[in-house]
Amino acid sequence: MPVRVPTTPTHPRRVLRALRWVAFFTLLAPSAGADGRLQFLADRLKFPPTQGTPDDFRVRTNAALALGATNDDAAVAPLCGGLDDPSDVVRQAVAVALKKLARSASLDCLGRREAIEANASVKQQIARAREAIAAASVRPSAAAGAGPSAEAAIEAPNGNAKYYVSVSHVANNTARPTTDIDRVVRGAIASKLLTLGDYQMAPDGETNAAAKTTLNKRKLKGYYLGVSVDNFDYSDGSLRVRVKIAVFSYPGKDLRGEVPASASLPGSRPGDSNAEDQLMTVVAGRAAELFAQNFR
Repeated sequence: MPVRVPTTPTHPRRVLRALRWVAFFTLLAPSAGADGRLQFLADRLKFPPTQGTPDDFRVRTNAALALGATNDDAAVAPLCGGLDDPSDVVRQAVAVALKKLARSASLDCLGRREAIEANASVKQQIARAREAIAAASVRPSAAAGAGPSAEAAIEAPNGNAKYYVSVSHVANNTARPTTDIDRVVRGAIASKLLTLGDYQMAPDGETNAAAKTTLNKRKLKGYYLGVSVDNFDYSDGSLRVRVKIAVFSYPGKDLRGEVPASASLPGSRPGDSNAEDQLMTVVAGRAAELFAQNFR
């Protein structure tokens, strides 16, 4: 995957090596009905795989994401089984899928896995899934305005932060409303950075003077992330999502480099907003992770 970074001493060659990431999935969905498709995906998620199925974590990752987009109660059981997959990537995709599926029946298996999960990123994704599902189950009776907003939670002070990050509104090159793309992509980037523990998110619309005050007072290093999403590519019967993060200093906004990430989800039909949201969440989270790994 091409990666563009400035050729200055602040960008050693290891950055070029570390940012080569592309996820290619080879799962092909059958033309059977909904029940047949769900069973097909469940079979591809199994580990160890059934005879004749490739032992490939990318196939299982893709199957998990596709199951999460089915909106079918029957997808809960195979996804819960996927929480025991040996691959961290697969388990994280399963947690994302269960969050998207939003069935209270999955709370038990998510709680069980969270108690024994050793990978910090996977554990955090499981926790977010549990919280989202639990919140959805009580939302109709919740008092309007009760509790802090998602934005307030994201911007809450982090006393252990080393980096102060402002995320742009998304340059949306898709046909969907920018508000939808912004919500999914910015939310995924902020959530990923917050799970890493070293990041404080800057509020929207912050002035340069306010940013400098925070940076100086708390001795933080500032970054501004300019985010863009390419038009969704549905060629060859697959959905392909590309997210790019241009990394700048903050608040000065001097360009430091660019982090691209992409992934494909075969078997998706044009206009499938659920599949688009799931894949954008995974890809934007991966781009944020690459930023965190390579800009210090």
